[in-house]
This record gives sequence, C-alpha cells and structure tokens, in this order.
Amino acid sequence: MGTSEKPKAQIDKELDEALKETFPGSDPIAVDRKRDEPVRPVDRRPPLIDRDLVERLSEQAKSERVKSK
Repeated sequence: MGTSEKPKAQIDKELDEALKETFPGSDPIAVDRKRDEPVRPVDRRPPLIDRDLVERLSEQAKSERVKSK
C-alpha cells in the first residue's frame, strides 16, 4: 500500500475480494498487488523451441533411458 491511509471499509472490501480469489486456502492472499501490475515482466518472451531441439532432446532422453536399464 502507499503512504496514504485507506478507509477501513475500503481495506475490508479489498481483503474480502482477495480472499475470494485465493486458491488454495493455504496460499497467502496478495493484497498489495495492483490490478494493472503485470504478472511477469512485459519484455519477457517465450522460449524459442523448434522441431530440431525437440527431436534432439527426445533422442537424448531415449539414449539415457536405454543406458539406465
């Protein structure tokens, strides 16, 4: 929260909403996160995965499985 004080009713409303959106119940509620705040960095891009990489990793996993038997 910022330096300004929020009215108790506003705080209670925000806490109630955070509790409703919390799953599972064992997780702490996130009351200090702003609604427009991104969940992850905006400039983060998905990893580059191409067919060749998948096939190489598949072959590597197969050979390691054979070695472990």
